[in-house]
Amino acid sequence: MNKCYYKLPFDFASVLDENRGYAEMCTEIESIDQHIEMLIGTYPGEHCYDKNYGTGIWDMDFERIVSLDAWKTRFVECLSEAISKYEQRISNCSFRLDVEDVIKENVLSKNVSIRKKVDIYIDAILNSSGSKCNLYYTLFLGPLSKD
Repeated sequence: MNKCYYKLPFDFASVLDENRGYAEMCTEIESIDQHIEMLIGTYPGEHCYDKNYGTGIWDMDFERIVSLDAWKTRFVECLSEAISKYEQRISNCSFRLDVEDVIKENVLSKNVSIRKKVDIYIDAILNSSGSKCNLYYTLFLGPLSKD
């Protein structure tokens, strides 16, 4: 069964345009990628129709990291739980995180800000075809600052 997948953000103007009259399409893997990106970027309670939609990683945003391994484990648990619940088109997900500090210095104001850069690598199986798929996302967390 062939399914149609639409590119995000959905362009209503193109659908209503008499000359074009259609929305831009994408592949199943692009649709999954867009959905997971939206899922990662949504805090639980933000979505008006499903208050559980999103990931709990945003509760960890300003958290002081005592043990990086424990923090990564909790981060992956939050991602895994959300993806297994809301993205049924993939399975057997394995996660890898790379975490580093990114320092930005403002010479004029003499402020230094430190953020956590989290690279998220997801390997999964595409349920429709049984093929492997690889997804990648980058997040910046916790805009800590030091004057």
